[in-house]
Amino acid sequence: MSQNRDRIALLVRQGESEREDLAMAVADGREEIERRRAQWKAASMIATSIAVAASVAYRLFGKASLAARLSRIATAASLVIGLARGLRKIRRFW
Repeated sequence: MSQNRDRIALLVRQGESEREDLAMAVADGREEIERRRAQWKAASMIATSIAVAASVAYRLFGKASLAARLSRIATAASLVIGLARGLRKIRRFW
């Protein structure tokens, strides 16, 4: 009977030791998961920020943006004004 009690006590101590080891392993795994989650969250925020900045830049400076339209209008106006000045100078000689 003493042998059985000793065996049971040994198994209980072994089980407690294994439970502590398992709890530490789970805690380490959880910390690793949280660390990876934080990294992915930061990467996601950076990617979203870049996408938003690119979208805003395209809206401001893209082909269809107001700045691009004003640039084309200014170029056309400059060309028309230059042609008008040239015609005026040529008319003086006639």
